[in-house]
Amino acid sequence: MKKDYRSKPVKKIVVIGESNAFGMCACDPRNEWVQTVANLIRDFQDEPLTVLNNAVPANVISQNSPGYATLPEHGKPSALDRYYRDLIAYKPDLAIIAYGLNDSRCGYPAEDFLGDLEYIVADVTNRTKALVVLTSPYWNTQYDEMLWNNLETKPEWATGDYSTFAVTGRNLVFSYVTGIQKIAEKYGCLFVDLFAPTEGCLWLLHDDQCHYSDVGHRVLGQLVFNTIACNCSWIGQKSRRIAREGDYDTSNTGGTNGMNRMIRGWLGR
Repeated sequence: MKKDYRSKPVKKIVVIGESNAFGMCACDPRNEWVQTVANLIRDFQDEPLTVLNNAVPANVISQNSPGYATLPEHGKPSALDRYYRDLIAYKPDLAIIAYGLNDSRCGYPAEDFLGDLEYIVADVTNRTKALVVLTSPYWNTQYDEMLWNNLETKPEWATGDYSTFAVTGRNLVFSYVTGIQKIAEKYGCLFVDLFAPTEGCLWLLHDDQCHYSDVGHRVLGQLVFNTIACNCSWIGQKSRRIAREGDYDTSNTGGTNGMNRMIRGWLGR
């Protein structure tokens, strides 16, 4: 039988991450991917749910990340400097940690990034009883030629022509993805790969080629929710109860907009 990561409903979600987790470029706040996750959970549990979205645009994992020195003040402090205050201190039932885009963008070596992330995950799992969800970086659009030509501060490995840059960058991001998955497995967390399903899907992006549009945010949120729902039994309890209480079964469900002859035949009419 599959492992059940959580059997009790969640009352508080706390998120730390970067600008996409913050919800940038979602025109309707309901479509921000964090809010998408929260609203889907609300649909399938009776208990109220509080969401604390403590993602910070432009944030990076630590002060050692090459991008940290150029961050505006509103992008600081780093995740390592703030995770206790902005995550652990709130005692979440569900903690989502969403990093990797900005750090890969500035060329932070995978080994260093993953070491910093593991430090945070180890402490969060040790100090809280939260279900921890780790998301991978998304499809990193900085490797698009438009951004290649307009980057104000390029990572040290941004040398040669665009094709070389793109391959090197993709390999770095992929190293992040596989490394985050291993950390999740080591500490009993859920891992959500947001890289593979969205790689190359330019139609999910805002015109800035970095953040996601409303439909892109919805896709990311649905992917996170799907992972939670497929690994946590609590999310199925309300639906099963409603079906039992209403005597819903194969005889009285389905067929919306179906052919009349099929509906009549199935119901024996």
